[in-house]
Amino acid sequence: MTHKIRPGVPEDIEAREYVRVTTWKAAYRGIMPDDYLDALKVEPNAVARMEEALANALAEGRTPLLVGEIGGRIVGFVNLGRCRDERIGGGEVFAIYVLPEAQSNGLGHALMTAAANQLRADGHREIGLWVAADNTQARRFYERFGFVPSGHVQLLSAPLPPVEEVYYRLSLPEPVS
Repeated sequence: MTHKIRPGVPEDIEAREYVRVTTWKAAYRGIMPDDYLDALKVEPNAVARMEEALANALAEGRTPLLVGEIGGRIVGFVNLGRCRDERIGGGEVFAIYVLPEAQSNGLGHALMTAAANQLRADGHREIGLWVAADNTQARRFYERFGFVPSGHVQLLSAPLPPVEEVYYRLSLPEPVS
């Protein structure tokens, strides 16, 4: 399968949310309560807020969303930007998800590579991400990419179910290939 990575636009947000919700239901089964996951759905109000936020970011010259397509259909995405925790600094991958049926074909690696290169172009020499401590599949993916645990740990809570997360980081001395 051939995939294409491109900057996201506001019209992509509903598909991005579909990917996120669908992937969460698979990836977090056994990590988060089933009733919480089963209730997840694409929320029109959230989509509208994200469309507006993305339009504003693009107008400011930022590229916070990259989408991955197969056959013209969005099947994955990555959100990125400046690290939300000033104590850590650098760039951050806020979210990266690929639909379960589109995994293991190189799209996740291509999305992460594009995100790393975008963050490097934005001036970051290190990037990081938070991952659920019990999400072993995601942790293996990040480690294969070169991320290493940083030692930072946090507990996510309301409005999400409590989930322990660990912070991974990756140095970016040169463009990623």
